[in-house]
Amino acid sequence: MLKCKNILIKFGGLIAVNQMNLEVKRGTIHSLIGPNGAGKTTLFNAISRLIEVDDGQIEFDGISILEKKPYNLIRYGIARTFQNLQLLPYQTVQENILAAIIYQWKGTIFDSMLGFHNKFMKDAEEKAYQAAKLFGIQNRLGSVVGSLPYGIQKKVELARTLIADPKILLLDEPAAGLNNEETAELDEILLSIKNKGITILLVEHDMNLVMRISDLVTVMNFGKFVASGKPEEISQNPEVIKAYLGSSYGT
Repeated sequence: MLKCKNILIKFGGLIAVNQMNLEVKRGTIHSLIGPNGAGKTTLFNAISRLIEVDDGQIEFDGISILEKKPYNLIRYGIARTFQNLQLLPYQTVQENILAAIIYQWKGTIFDSMLGFHNKFMKDAEEKAYQAAKLFGIQNRLGSVVGSLPYGIQKKVELARTLIADPKILLLDEPAAGLNNEETAELDEILLSIKNKGITILLVEHDMNLVMRISDLVTVMNFGKFVASGKPEEISQNPEVIKAYLGSSYGT
């Protein structure tokens, strides 16, 4: 579904991603892990077209996306979240969720006069409600986002990605800042998203979360590929333990 082939990304004399390969299969939760500075978010940003690659190829459903603009990726079915919340703090939960779908309106002023825009907005609001319901925040649709706890704001961001009907979600550290109860709830949410047929590529430092929900795990270190496999294989891989998990992992 998503293939990154021999990706090279340099910032001046620094090589951030070095001949990295990654293949994400449809219908899976695929986690990308590694120490701080391993190049995970840089690779995410390249897939999202926020930065350019110096060499290599990125394909989604067999189509090269290297020439695509970031704002056009959702049309191909690619949506993402960021380490830092990218919400509109003075807008309501509903308005934040709807922001991901408004671009789909292509009507003219005459269409609006005939009531088509009203129908579009009614359908969009129903989708926003259903997306919010999945995360248990349907009763918060009228709340101003900036006034809500961090854990709920995380759910708003996830709901916003779902309303656009993506084929794949790129989630950058979704568990960051969550307490244990919220992280356990995130497990169920991500698995329910997968059960809807949506593929997930996940960057995450919470190894317990990664090992519980991932179908496959790929490990990076110093911008390079280290290993890829099922969670149980990765947890026992000597190179991974040395590079990231620590010698006491699993003991």
